[in-house]
Amino acid sequence: MNYRGSKTIDVILFLVMSSSWALNYSFLKFALVYEPPMVALLFRVIFAAVFSIPFSYSSLRLVKSIGLWKLVVMSLLNVSIFMGLWFIGERTESASISSILVYTYPIVSVFFSWLFLQEKLSNLKILGIVVGFAGIVVIFLDQLSISFSIGLFLLIGSAISWAAGTIYYKKYLREADMGVVNTFQFLLALPVVFIVALFYGGMRPITVNFILVTVYMGAIGSAAAYFIYWGLIKKYRVSHVSPYLFSVPALSILFSVFLNNDRLTALSLGGFALVAAGIFISSR
Repeated sequence: MNYRGSKTIDVILFLVMSSSWALNYSFLKFALVYEPPMVALLFRVIFAAVFSIPFSYSSLRLVKSIGLWKLVVMSLLNVSIFMGLWFIGERTESASISSILVYTYPIVSVFFSWLFLQEKLSNLKILGIVVGFAGIVVIFLDQLSISFSIGLFLLIGSAISWAAGTIYYKKYLREADMGVVNTFQFLLALPVVFIVALFYGGMRPITVNFILVTVYMGAIGSAAAYFIYWGLIKKYRVSHVSPYLFSVPALSILFSVFLNNDRLTALSLGGFALVAAGIFISSR
């Protein structure tokens, strides 16, 4: 396959991944009608683990050569701590401020990539990240409601944990089988998420609608999306991929317009323009 064809496939895969993650926002709103946040997270992780196994079953024998403790650290950073802090933090903060703080991730990950991976950062890339993040703030500007509670720190912590997980994968697990890494990050997170759900849960009777929603969030919005993500991180620099992730909260707003009857405002359109500009500048 030629280089141009490979790049085209990567762009398509990225769009699938970012759209899947963006749809998680709308589907989570549906899930929370039936169950509390941590119960929704528990079922998301369960289905992510279940649907990951078939794609790595033949490679599970490689766990010993990869190193179980490496997979444990990966799971903690990228699922248990990241998603746990995010879902708990969102209990005290609005969805808008949660999206903004969680998506400080590209900023943190690019800084970490410079600090720990010695990736070079151009002035244009730094400018692009600043412009892209400004776009995210503008998109949610008319919805901002900040309570200055512990939730703010939890949400920032979730972004740091996600960024640390990405750097950890790139540094220590880049050559490992992606299917095994993807599966075990969910399997090893299950006990942790289950315990947290016991304290922050309050499970109601499970409904078919809740199961269907969380099947999507686990199978497509987690297992498949993360598998694509690790493939892109394996192939490209962290500082190259990260700025494009500003598209995820932007796309989530578009999907919410159609699925949740949210309103598309002038600020949202202006924010989209800034996000696009930031990504374009970074790509230069």
